[in-house]
Amino acid sequence: MPSSPDMLVATRRRQMFPVLEASEIGRIARLGERKTYAAGSQIFTTGEVALGAFVLLSGRVDITQRNRHAEPELIVTHDPGSFMGELAQLSGRPSLVDGVARESVEALVIPPSRLRELLVEEAELGERIMRALILPQRASAAERSRWPRDRRKRGE
Repeated sequence: MPSSPDMLVATRRRQMFPVLEASEIGRIARLGERKTYAAGSQIFTTGEVALGAFVLLSGRVDITQRNRHAEPELIVTHDPGSFMGELAQLSGRPSLVDGVARESVEALVIPPSRLRELLVEEAELGERIMRALILPQRASAAERSRWPRDRRKRGE
């Protein structure tokens, strides 16, 4: 099993950041609402509850996480078809990352209740999405475990 966040991302990148086919997006479109965001817009913010999970229909989104010095570090840039979501969105908890529109974006926003519906009704796709929700949490936990013990206690 990978022991570092870098190794986890390297071995499971496609599972962590799935790109959906047009037919898959078509099947789940009824569960969400299309929203547009201008370039530079904050789509979701660390510490705030996001609207739900997102499927990027057009444009690009940078996902960043604040390091131990509170500076943003790029995790991934999502392209059209990308699924963007966190496990926290299933329970209405605050986001652990920031998502910023690199350019004009159109996204399908799937609220938490509909995301749960998706996981049940679309078994194969739901399994891929569940992996995408869980694996980044593991990478984040692995990263925090490398911090000095006193920083972990303070939650930094």
